[in-house]
Amino acid sequence: MRFSAAVLALIAAAPSLAAQSVAQRVDAVREGTVRLSYAARPGVCGNGDGGVSCRGRHGDGNQAWGARVCESGPVRVAVGRSEGRTVSVRKYVGGRWSSSSDVTDLGVVDATEAARYLLSVAPSIGGRNANEAISAAAIADATTIAPELTRLVQNGDAPIDTRKDALFWLGESEIGVAEFVRLYDRSQPFALREQWTFVLSQRHDEDPALDKLIEIARGDSDVEIRKRAMFWLGQSRDPKAIQFLHDLILR
Repeated sequence: MRFSAAVLALIAAAPSLAAQSVAQRVDAVREGTVRLSYAARPGVCGNGDGGVSCRGRHGDGNQAWGARVCESGPVRVAVGRSEGRTVSVRKYVGGRWSSSSDVTDLGVVDATEAARYLLSVAPSIGGRNANEAISAAAIADATTIAPELTRLVQNGDAPIDTRKDALFWLGESEIGVAEFVRLYDRSQPFALREQWTFVLSQRHDEDPALDKLIEIARGDSDVEIRKRAMFWLGQSRDPKAIQFLHDLILR
C-alpha cells in the first residue's frame, strides 16, 4: 500500500502535536480565533450562550433559561489572538460551536492544562477578558488550581479587578479555609482588602473565616475596612458574630 506524502506528513506530525501543551498550541496561532473545549467540574451547567450556573455557595446549579436545558458541559472557550498575543477570552458551557472556516479548533483538551493557561494570560488581558479567563479556569474539572489563583491574587502587576476576581474564585476553590485566611495581608490595596471581607463572609460557617472577619473588624488599620467587616458580620446569624457586635455596641 502506498501513502501520499501529505498523509505521511500528517502521521509523522501527530505525535509531536499530541506532546504539545495547550499553551503551545494556542501560541502557535498568531492571528484569529482558537477554540478549545474541556470538561466542566460537577455542579456547573450552562445554556450554551454564556449563561452559567454553579452549584455551591452562590447557587444551586438549577437555574433555567426559559425552555432551555442547563447542560453540564463541556466548557467551550474562544481565545482571540492578535500579533501572536492572546487579546480576548469568551467562555460558554454547553451548546455547540457554529461552523466556521476561519478558526483553529483544538477540540477537547486537558481541563487542568486549559485552566492553567487561562490563568497565565489573565494579568495581561485585564477587564472582562480576564474575568472570563479566570471564571473559565475556575469551572474546569481540573486538579487544584489554588496555587495559580493565589499567585494571581498576589501579583502586584496585575490589574486590581483581575486580582479581585482571582480572590473570589480562590475563596470558592478547594483551598482550606485556614490556609485562605493566612493569605490576608493588611498592606494589600484597599479594593482587595474590601473583597477579602466579602469572600470571608461567604465562608462564615467556618470558624477560621469568622474569626478573621472579627479580627479585621476589631483591629484593621483602615476604618473603612473595619466598617465593611462589621457590615458582613451583621449579615451573619452566627452567635459569635452577634456577640461581638453586641459587645461592640455596649462598649
